Amino acid sequence: MAEHTNGTASANGTATVTHTGYGNKTASGTPPCNLKDAWVMRNATTQAMLLAEAHMQAEITSASIEELIALVETFSPTRSSGPDWTRSFEPLAERLWLWLGDETMAALEANFTARGMPWMAIANIFSPERGVQLRQRVRPPAGSRFPRFTTA
Repeated sequence: MAEHTNGTASANGTATVTHTGYGNKTASGTPPCNLKDAWVMRNATTQAMLLAEAHMQAEITSASIEELIALVETFSPTRSSGPDWTRSFEPLAERLWLWLGDETMAALEANFTARGMPWMAIANIFSPERGVQLRQRVRPPAGSRFPRFTTA
């Protein structure tokens, strides 16, 4: 039984993909699709992620310190604690350390340290020691095109 995928796109940019069955071989929680379709989807997703990273890098490197502080403030540990906070904030911290200079990172650390205990989890990730660790972990290895970022 051959399998194929039919897709349609609406005027508002949403897409509908209809998969025809191929036995019962599916990954948990995913609609059935063949290997070729899965590979095409994987490549498209990878390209979209690379474009999003490039866009995010351009936005972060051109942002003012006030804009960076406002972005980091959205990760207030008092509003969002636990593993979800770590999964979303750690990838941002990695990117900040890789894309921004030491002076900017020192300004972020000083701002959040001055706020006291509720913000110390954020201030600590901006410490120079933590920055060295993060930069070493995510810096692209020789011959690699991309950093080893954490994806959330």
